[in-house]
Amino acid sequence: MTHSPKVLPADARRVVAQGGLGYLESARWHRGALWFSDMTRCKVCRLSPGERPEDVADVPGRPSGLGFGSDGSPMVISLDDAKLLRLGNTTPDKLADLAPIAFHPNDMAVDRDGRAYIGQHGYAFGNDPVSVGLVVRHPDGRIDTGGEDLIFPNGIAISADGRTVVVAESFRAPRTRLTAFTVTDDGVLADQRVFAEFGSPDTETIDGICFDSEGAVWAAFPWIGEFRRVRDGGEVTDIIRIDPDTATYPDGGNFAVDAILGGPEMRTLYLLISDTNPERLVNSFDATGRIEAIEVEVAGSRD
Repeated sequence: MTHSPKVLPADARRVVAQGGLGYLESARWHRGALWFSDMTRCKVCRLSPGERPEDVADVPGRPSGLGFGSDGSPMVISLDDAKLLRLGNTTPDKLADLAPIAFHPNDMAVDRDGRAYIGQHGYAFGNDPVSVGLVVRHPDGRIDTGGEDLIFPNGIAISADGRTVVVAESFRAPRTRLTAFTVTDDGVLADQRVFAEFGSPDTETIDGICFDSEGAVWAAFPWIGEFRRVRDGGEVTDIIRIDPDTATYPDGGNFAVDAILGGPEMRTLYLLISDTNPERLVNSFDATGRIEAIEVEVAGSRD
């Protein structure tokens, strides 16, 4: 038996960072702090609770997907030049050139062994969609691919036990979807299946996602300014509407871009929100960003 989703009240949210931020992507909770990419300013940033965001690294090729190696070192996708970088104390180190195997590598999730699962646009906006797979970069430098027939695999997340990868097919038509894989002991993606389906990509395109400790996924829907908690099978249990009185598409406004669970009890859901529209995004990710937070019932898993 399914129930109507619970709409979380707007007054339960609070702004934790705003001013001087652009288009924010790839929220990750790591060692007590929120990490994210500011794609407008070409910066990787970190936000510790109660403090202001700090710039951790410059990524001139535009930072996108973030993750952390088994030793805790930050890893980031450089979108414009299709590279996987490791961020050190000075200049980033190139771990892989992804251009020969991926068209616009974008979001990324990294497991506890340092294995990186990377999505890619697959095609340029305005052209016919091209189906692609994910890129898997192993800690020893080997690069494989996994999955097939994915349309614009974007937001990506790994379950707490490391056994499930879910990826958002942002622009799959006629219905967008979350697609799941089982991860084998050697990191191979198997048992490709539908985790959940939604509406038309004209309205219900999906961006960033994260798992909670019950195996449900929080997913961001930028065009309509919503975050939804979704169970395997498609049941939506909770909804966060950024501004229910304002339509975000096509005029722009409060794009719901990404979310991650963190905080002392792992019950704080951090929401990455950007004021923009599609035309502004094409123009060097022109946007004004902010980060909000809300306490939720089901916690995430500790890093």
